[in-house]
Formats: sequence, C-alpha cells, structure tokens
Amino acid sequence: MSRFVLGNCIDVMARIPDNAIDFILTDPPYLVGFRDRSGRTIAGDVNDDWLQPASNEMYRVLKKDALMVSFYGWHRIDRFMAAWIRAGFSVAGHL
Repeated sequence: MSRFVLGNCIDVMARIPDNAIDFILTDPPYLVGFRDRSGRTIAGDVNDDWLQPASNEMYRVLKKDALMVSFYGWHRIDRFMAAWIRAGFSVAGHL
C-alpha cells in the first residue's frame, strides 16, 4: 500500500517497524537559514539537530537493499553525507 504521512519524520518513523519501507524520497531542510520576503522561515533549517536521528530512523525502517533518495543543501553535503554514513547507508552517488 502506498501512502503519504504528514508529521515530524522522527516521530512518525518511530511508529514504523524495522525493515518495513520499500523506498524513501525526502526533501529535508537544506540547513541554509532560508527566510522568504515576508520573513517566514523553515523549521529545522538553521541547525542540524534533527539530521542524525532522522537518518538513523530512515535506515532502520528501510528494507535491506532498498533506496533512500534525498535532496540536500549542496554547501552542507558534508553534514548530510556524514549523517547518512553514520546511520549505515552506502552512498551510491549524488548530483
């Protein structure tokens, strides 16, 4: 069954059993401190406190030999890559 779930990813994934997900596509905050013209910001875009816990949960819930595809802030690739590798992911490539 395919479905979309809205919520804090760490809280939502905590309720998902191990090795239950076939594919993850994520577009997390890019860690760039974005602010639009009206002053609105994006939650989690200033610090990376959420990055390692989210990466750990994604690795835990993803089936073995399945894919996780993530967008990320290019100038913060070091933080994203380190979190993914610490979680257990093997990075196949990036654009």
